[in-house]
Amino acid sequence: MKILSTLHKSTTILLALMIGSIETSAKPTPIASLPIEIVDNRTHILFDGPDGTVTFLLDTGATTSIFFDGAMVPDAAFTGDEAQVNFPAIGHSVTGRRLGNVTLGSSGSELVSTNGLLIEGETEIKQALDANFSGIIGQELFERYVVEIDPLQGRLSLYPRGTNLVEDFEIEHKLSMQGHTPYISFRSQLPWEKRTTLKNMMLDSGYPGGMVFWSRKHYMQVTSKTEREELESRDMGVLTAANIDFGNLYFENMPIFIASNVPDQSEERDGLIGASILTQYIHVIDFYGERLLLSPVVDEDGEPIQITDGAIYTPNNEDFKVKFFGPKLPIYPSFTIFNTKTRPLSPHHLGQSNHN
Repeated sequence: MKILSTLHKSTTILLALMIGSIETSAKPTPIASLPIEIVDNRTHILFDGPDGTVTFLLDTGATTSIFFDGAMVPDAAFTGDEAQVNFPAIGHSVTGRRLGNVTLGSSGSELVSTNGLLIEGETEIKQALDANFSGIIGQELFERYVVEIDPLQGRLSLYPRGTNLVEDFEIEHKLSMQGHTPYISFRSQLPWEKRTTLKNMMLDSGYPGGMVFWSRKHYMQVTSKTEREELESRDMGVLTAANIDFGNLYFENMPIFIASNVPDQSEERDGLIGASILTQYIHVIDFYGERLLLSPVVDEDGEPIQITDGAIYTPNNEDFKVKFFGPKLPIYPSFTIFNTKTRPLSPHHLGQSNHN
């Protein structure tokens, strides 16, 4: 009996250790979960408004949250202060009314915006942004939470700052935080370059396209003197295409826009990586952990599902001249985005995602 009792006790301890191990390895439970929809490739959060559902754009590039509709803001939220907000991509700035706490809710979850701005009556700004939404949730959200976006399930999940979700995702890219703004730095040789160079690209979930270059260096390499005279006089850019490997997904014929004019406040970056890449993945944006986590959106058979709309977007709706740099059409050049902190994708997730 004594031996059996000891064995039983040992087994109990072992089972407790196993259960503890299982609980430790389980994915954490989010503290909030909100419905989203993908519009123009970008993530829109759905909130309950005074007259029904309203949408807010989720924008990693926005330094402050913006409200376009005063009906969403209670009187107690106004601080009496004003502040100017700049929109570098469209070359506009505007003064807004500073806000304190504004609670936004949906599906039983709440999100409190702090220190946002109310901008009312700015039709020109909304038209330039093509803003079919009531506001913008910016970097404040990513500074407070680990943010997971699942485009297929239509859910945004928030985890406490410091939560590590690395083991639940296939790929990890390092984010380089410059202030509160996320960048992806990588080495590659673009089709028009003679050698591999380092690129510093802002991760901008508010831009619906794929890639934008705001670098004078790249613009000079893709244009002749005659072309530059024409493009700059008409505020046009160059549109080209390349096959891109990003996070072990293959993007065929991805549009790349090279601007003729560099917006104010954009000199420190080479350009943008936008939402039409991000929305091909269940992805986690973790400012505090300085990481972007990716797992391809796949169907029941493990095949990647195309969620992007395939349209061509330029930052300020600029017109463009189309140029190709491949050997001959329809063969497009290829390059790979990678950095020093990328974990490989397992073979059963490999596949193609075509952008036309």
